[in-house]
Amino acid sequence: MLSTTGAVAGLAGCLGSDDENDDDDPIEVADFELSSWLSAPGTVTGEDHYPFEYFSYEAFLALEDTLGEGPLSEDDYEEIEAGVNGEGSQPRPLPSLSGREIDTFGEYLTVDNNAQQVLYGDHAPDAIGDGLVEDVGFERVGSHGGFDIYLNELQGQPVDIAVGLSEDVLLWVEDEYPDDDIEALADTQTGDTARYTDESEEMSELLDHVGSGARSLGETSDPISQTDLDFPAFEGQVAYGYDVALDGDPIDERYVIVFEDEDAVTLDDVEAWAGGEGDGEERFASHTDVSTEQDGRTVVVSGTRETVDPFVDLYSP
Repeated sequence: MLSTTGAVAGLAGCLGSDDENDDDDPIEVADFELSSWLSAPGTVTGEDHYPFEYFSYEAFLALEDTLGEGPLSEDDYEEIEAGVNGEGSQPRPLPSLSGREIDTFGEYLTVDNNAQQVLYGDHAPDAIGDGLVEDVGFERVGSHGGFDIYLNELQGQPVDIAVGLSEDVLLWVEDEYPDDDIEALADTQTGDTARYTDESEEMSELLDHVGSGARSLGETSDPISQTDLDFPAFEGQVAYGYDVALDGDPIDERYVIVFEDEDAVTLDDVEAWAGGEGDGEERFASHTDVSTEQDGRTVVVSGTRETVDPFVDLYSP
């Protein structure tokens, strides 16, 4: 199955073909904004909830000149570079599928466990589309919303893959009907497809506190029924996220837990976790300072550290 293990590191293509299925002319895609690419569950893929991960490769790779002296280790830097190329222990599901090189790899968003992916970057626009068709077996099936659409029907597999290419952005959808769903993903950015923040007050609340750093993670859920500090999860929790900023010294990290309402907040449990109980013992071991603050139904755990872990996860393995 062609997907998360072999991936695509920077695909973008040229627009403006004369294909009879084209439905519009090329348009300018706006600068990356996290909330504008998070479609409401069920409009593209998923059902009630799903996770997202945002990674600014531009921000992390800009730390090259301070390796060993700044916040990022040389080993982690090399691992990030390998992941861009679909290699290493953290391969990204957007490899150089067509065999065309990428010039820069900027903003990257994966949603619903890689079923939806968005990549901003500087690519080889004339070569990518040809590579998809000639080298990988994709077929160009038209255009929509400023994106050329390519489809790969995977024989014997439960899902197919559609790729949308513009001058600066690549879209990927992997599901049962990706040719329709990639159009819906393209329309998320313009607001024609409902966004997660439109349909979920919990996601809107979460993104009020995370999403502006160099790496962000988040998800919503049905209310958690029982606290488990080893996981971690908190009774009454309906959203959970993480954010790290690289522009400070020391590095600022934050974890955000959103509860059903203010009365459901289990502040004592969150403070115990932030103080080193359960999963918090290892999670906050590298922090020089940790604080907990309640903001209505949301609790923010903030910490500072001298180095950054670019692969931190929301939950313990």
